[in-house]
Amino acid sequence: MFDPEKLYLSDDPALDILGKPQTRAHWRSEGVGPPYVKFGGRVAYRGRDLNEWVESQVVRTDQTRPRRSHTRKPAEARPAA
Repeated sequence: MFDPEKLYLSDDPALDILGKPQTRAHWRSEGVGPPYVKFGGRVAYRGRDLNEWVESQVVRTDQTRPRRSHTRKPAEARPAA
């Protein structure tokens, strides 16, 4: 996805796939999101760190689990409102 040898500055449009610049700034302030480096006041992301972080966000579905029924309970089984 990202060039592992490249350093992406925080305003690089390639980072927009991760979220808005404000979202990434919020992640940094909360200590979440991909690792980053700072050069004075400039923020940058290493491509290899971005790729690792993206892989850590993968949600896998379990194909072997039985599907849940989404039917509603009969009215007599629901608590009164």
